[in-house]
Amino acid sequence: MEPKLYRNHLKNREFDKKAPQNLYAEQAAIAERQDASEHPNFEVKPTPSKTDSSGGFGIEMTRKFRTLTFLLMASGSLNIGLIVYGVISRFQEDKQTMTAGSFAKMESSEEVAMQPFFMQLVNRSFHELVAYLTNREPVGEGYFKRDMAVSALVAFHHFNLEKAIGGAFLQKRKVSFNGGPKIEIFPGLTEDQFDAIIRFAYEERWPLTAEGLFKLLKRSKGSQEASLVQAFLLTSEFHALQVLFQRVDGFQDTSSLIQLVCEGSWDLLHQFTEEQSELLDLSVEKRRSLLLSYLHQKSQMAAHLLLQLDFAFALKRLDDSILLELLSLCKEKTKEAEKLCLELLKAPRTDAVWTKAAQCLYAYVKEDLPSPWNLQVALERFKVIPSVTLTSTVEPIVSIEMKTHVVKEGDSLWKIARQYNVKVDQIVKLNGLEKDHLRPGMTIQIP
Repeated sequence: MEPKLYRNHLKNREFDKKAPQNLYAEQAAIAERQDASEHPNFEVKPTPSKTDSSGGFGIEMTRKFRTLTFLLMASGSLNIGLIVYGVISRFQEDKQTMTAGSFAKMESSEEVAMQPFFMQLVNRSFHELVAYLTNREPVGEGYFKRDMAVSALVAFHHFNLEKAIGGAFLQKRKVSFNGGPKIEIFPGLTEDQFDAIIRFAYEERWPLTAEGLFKLLKRSKGSQEASLVQAFLLTSEFHALQVLFQRVDGFQDTSSLIQLVCEGSWDLLHQFTEEQSELLDLSVEKRRSLLLSYLHQKSQMAAHLLLQLDFAFALKRLDDSILLELLSLCKEKTKEAEKLCLELLKAPRTDAVWTKAAQCLYAYVKEDLPSPWNLQVALERFKVIPSVTLTSTVEPIVSIEMKTHVVKEGDSLWKIARQYNVKVDQIVKLNGLEKDHLRPGMTIQIP
């Protein structure tokens, strides 16, 4: 073989020997690159070059630099997010403030627009206001004169709007004119509801709420129409009162209860009704408490019923101040009133009570109280035999103030007495109780 050809032959053989090694290295590099693409967390560690003098130190620095760069980018992104969130929150708060202010301003402008016409309705009669229920002339944005007429009927004449529309849901909004009390207006009433209101106003004899019926009864005391009384008898307020008296003593005299109601205030009756609706109490103590409340409002019927239904309680359990109040209301001679005065003259009471009792007795026989006043003379005049030796310094048997306590679950006489700093025996004696005979919801008087 020629020298040149031989040399080429040797080169080819040397390349063939190195080829498998180069092929294996290339295949390994390709495999590593595929693993790195399929597994992001996989890190290909480069083989340090023989010519790299720093070795692994340079690779470690590169890795730390990448980590630091990543942390800085994350921190910057977080700061940018917080700034954007703060800007958006502030914008929303400003928007809500502007919306609330705009709404309040809108409400104020509507009230200003409605005020002149509404003030014209203040002194209008019931039938004049009913005539406006067909008037669709606008007053203010979204309201008509008929809307104002409905509000005036409810506010000034106690028109029973809920009953007129059959108990349907009512949208209500409160407004104030000229700084006065809040007046309810009723947006959203339909045509059918207005027709029902007009029909109810014209066809119903007494189209009023319980409060409206009460005030009519109070104004027409002594000349009450039977239909008005009958309408009031159907109210929940009178029903609650009637049930209390019927359940305790089987009391059936509705005319006396009507008179009792008319001699008191609406607030007293309404509060009693609310209490009974929340927790029904048909005890003797509840009736006593109610009658004493009416007594404080100068009700003669309350004094009469207290003596008629609870004479022993009035004679023995009331203190002198309440007895003087009771005697001042016993202006007409009745069997119970006369008996009370006679019993008080011989009971260990104070001069003020004896004098007032004697004054009532002399008035019943149409005589003037002798002057100067003398207890012994009065005893002889009315043939009263004293049960004890009477002096002007005798203190009353029991002194009580108008305090009440509603018994709760877990209450005991000892616990209640400690709460009000009184003795258990005083509570028992005042309310005629048996010891520890309490039930939840029961109302007891506290001395």
